[in-house]
Amino acid sequence: MKKFLPLTLLLFIFLLSFNQLGSEETSSFPSLKFRIGAELEILKRSLWWSEQEETTSLNAYLTLFRFETEFLDGYNLALVAGYSSSDFHSLIFRNLPFSIDLEVGGLAGSLFGVELSKLFVLNFLALGGRTRLISYTGQEKKWPIPDLVVEGEIKTQPNWKQISVGPIFGYNGYENFFPYISLEYNHFWGQFKMREIIENLTGSETKEIKSRGKIALALGANFLISSYFFIGGEAKFIPHKDGQNWSLNFKGIFSF
Repeated sequence: MKKFLPLTLLLFIFLLSFNQLGSEETSSFPSLKFRIGAELEILKRSLWWSEQEETTSLNAYLTLFRFETEFLDGYNLALVAGYSSSDFHSLIFRNLPFSIDLEVGGLAGSLFGVELSKLFVLNFLALGGRTRLISYTGQEKKWPIPDLVVEGEIKTQPNWKQISVGPIFGYNGYENFFPYISLEYNHFWGQFKMREIIENLTGSETKEIKSRGKIALALGANFLISSYFFIGGEAKFIPHKDGQNWSLNFKGIFSF
């Protein structure tokens, strides 16, 4: 995590110094100090782990509630919390008393995160930056092991984190519509813990997982419905040597 903090700090040091050059015009976003809202996101990631680079895929569905405040003349800090169903496909655990090929569907878990952003308006153009960190902690789940003479069960608990940081370029020439593009550094990593218990025989294995692809292209837009409410959507694409990761995000924000 420490090696990604300098990227975030450099971006926002640049934005802070650039603030002196920004105009006094307002952007398409509501100008009030506080905002609340909700987000829905679908993401797909191709994951790898171990020295052999074994692979699996993750489909996750996120529901987030958002509280946002504005400070330091236009810097926006948002706190998010919510729920995710994370579906890991075909995880194979070999370092257990009995090997397990796990295919269990969506695993429920909690989400917490923070987002920091800033936009400067220069005539019809907007330039800024954004960094976002999301952390997922899955609930511990248990399953019986079938086809055993004695009783046995497995316990799982996954977690993952995602951090993204990059500049935003937008067009501010429309009255109620703000399209933008962002080029991001995106890092996704986590763990999947498995424990097997068969009477007095126990074993555990933890897989360190990482996502393929680091550079993301995001295309999005915000639609101002009224002076107190706007909706937004964003599609993100992360190419890698074996294909492409992607995510879709939809949000509604109410200002007061």
